[in-house]
Amino acid sequence: MINNEKKQFYRRMLSFAIPIIIQTLITSSLNMVDSIMVGQLGVNSIAAVGLANKVNSMFFIILQGFATGAAIFAAQYWGKKDRLGIGKITVITFVIISAVATLFMAIILLFSKGVISLFSSDQEVILLGASYLTIIAFSYITTGVTILFQVILRSMGEVKSAMYVNVFVIVLNTFLNYVFIFGSIGMPAFGVQGAAFATVFARLMQCILLILLVKRFNVLSVLRKHSFRQIFDFALIRRYVDIAIPSVINHVVWTLGEVTFFWLYAFLGTDVVAAVTLVDPLIFVFMASFIGISDASSIMVGNSIGANKNELAYTHSKRFLVITFMLSIMAGVGILLVAPHFIKLYNVTPQVVENARSVLLIYGLIITPRFLNMVNNMGILRAGGDTKFVLYLDLLGVWLVGIPVAAIAIYFQLPLYVVFLLANSHEIVRVVFGLKRTLSKTWLRDITEVKSRGEGIVISAAKKNKFS
Repeated sequence: MINNEKKQFYRRMLSFAIPIIIQTLITSSLNMVDSIMVGQLGVNSIAAVGLANKVNSMFFIILQGFATGAAIFAAQYWGKKDRLGIGKITVITFVIISAVATLFMAIILLFSKGVISLFSSDQEVILLGASYLTIIAFSYITTGVTILFQVILRSMGEVKSAMYVNVFVIVLNTFLNYVFIFGSIGMPAFGVQGAAFATVFARLMQCILLILLVKRFNVLSVLRKHSFRQIFDFALIRRYVDIAIPSVINHVVWTLGEVTFFWLYAFLGTDVVAAVTLVDPLIFVFMASFIGISDASSIMVGNSIGANKNELAYTHSKRFLVITFMLSIMAGVGILLVAPHFIKLYNVTPQVVENARSVLLIYGLIITPRFLNMVNNMGILRAGGDTKFVLYLDLLGVWLVGIPVAAIAIYFQLPLYVVFLLANSHEIVRVVFGLKRTLSKTWLRDITEVKSRGEGIVISAAKKNKFS
């Protein structure tokens, strides 16, 4: 029999996780539609947009790192019902993200061709990619603000409204792609540049709608009676930087690791690259559920820490890990059952089919530690501001375990399933140390407790109790 406290936990978890899962799946599906639309323009257009989006993704990852820092603070402030704290951290992060996004935009506007030429020597690809990137650069600030407001609203438990906005904007972007890329309803066909125009307009609309949402939930209204010096509190800024910078570095290091793994697989041949790429959509369908659980854990655990309910935060953490463990086993079995039928959807060579089966088999085996890491490291530990530990764990796991052993396996020309298993061995290493960290309770810290401007940081309530 489930008691009322457990019922409330599951009800809150699902209210957070389900909208995030839906949003993630729709975003993924319509991004695929975008790729198909651009794909009608030819190989050079596909390559140009693909390279430009690689550049964009690196910028957005850095912006996401800063936003993640704000989300950790906002979740704890919301647990205290401290709207002033949420408003202050939102403004501080807004200024930082806007400055970083402006710097990125200036770099692209000045050196777009040079940036694309780092990845391609084809002059047509460089020209197309530079023209696309130059237009997209004007969306960097609105994208940064959008990322920030999304995580702030999510940390306050407001996920449904943000989901509706995102779904609307994604559909709008797809429609505008059709209008501007191919030319319709009286518009000329802009080709690759049309895809960029559609993205800029859609992100502007998304930013405007999220600003209205933030205004509706009075995130910034509490700041009206406070001075500039009170809002830009030095102690809070210092604490924010201490939390956010490791998050930014973590995002970049992890992405570079993923790129390096893909580069290593390329040494095994085109068939292997095709197989690894082919299975991504299936893996992402399963991953979307755990992205929702991870975000839900971050919100609920962070809210509990902020409310000075560390016992409840720890209980929530254990429940999220148990749920993740059970669901990940089911997901692994699901991948193994679906794999043969999924591969049949593609018209590929027998060798690619065999490689894809090997990859999916290993995925089915390592998916439990992978998803435990996602929920534990990205959700639970970060909710307590433990971003430095997560950075060290990911850095050492990926760069000192996963990449070296994968490179050795490739050097000795071991079978693909062995290479892929060794490449993902870092998941096992990370889950062991990550779970040990969670069970130690040392990560349960109230990061929002700071003194007034110039007086430094106080010892938080969390440090005074048994969870330190």
